[in-house]
Amino acid sequence: MKQKKQISQPSIIIVDFGSQTCHLISRRIKDLGVETKIVDPKNAVSEVKKTNPKGIIFSGGPSSVYENGAPTINKNIFTFSIPILGICYGWQIIAYLLHGEVKSGKKEYGPANLKISDFESLFYGFPSKISVWESHGDTVIKAPVDYSIVASTETVSYAAVKHNMHNIYGVQFHPESSHTEKGQLLFNNFITRICKIPLTPKKIDTNEIIQQIKEKVGNRMVIGAFSGGTDSAVAGALVAKAIGKQFKPIYIESGLMRKGTVERIK
Repeated sequence: MKQKKQISQPSIIIVDFGSQTCHLISRRIKDLGVETKIVDPKNAVSEVKKTNPKGIIFSGGPSSVYENGAPTINKNIFTFSIPILGICYGWQIIAYLLHGEVKSGKKEYGPANLKISDFESLFYGFPSKISVWESHGDTVIKAPVDYSIVASTETVSYAAVKHNMHNIYGVQFHPESSHTEKGQLLFNNFITRICKIPLTPKKIDTNEIIQQIKEKVGNRMVIGAFSGGTDSAVAGALVAKAIGKQFKPIYIESGLMRKGTVERIK
């Protein structure tokens, strides 16, 4: 009798509020060897009940909490005693639902200097100052009751906060962005120190991956785009190893990438 394949439950639920980088958040968590599941805000509470995750992440999003039809979430999500990390809009919706104050203002897009004042949990192992990537129009100007500031920038007082009694955190920047220094360490801290998920290194059999690519492609040609990031570089290297001259990598120099990107790709 054939055994049923066991499906592993996600340890982290990611609530997608419309962020362009939601899948990047998932990728960052999976890089730590932790399973994730991306869910719609409307289904978040039922998914949490069904899967009982170790942690929840609220993604960013393009909306304002004050817009008609802006994505929101059932406040019962805060009653599960499961750690929550709100990113950008994710932090704004936490503040809005829990009676803080969110203000619409000037669009902040680009790097900012983050000054950290609490190194106990989310920022464990960080220096006192790092560069982070911001992309938001609204800003939290008053945190809900029982929240404390753990980091700030020159223009954003509540750039990172924590609840004084529960494991609920918010950041007004994007740790998933490669432009944020030590963003992966922040996710690592959330996973290990806050959600208490032990990390077990996942062994990857590159020979097996290469063989799978060969079988999938056969005699066909493959065109692959390079972004300049680690993911596309590793994927491209594996495909090139598998099918050689059948693979045509493409990189478009837009002039907007970081210094040294073209040299690294070459």
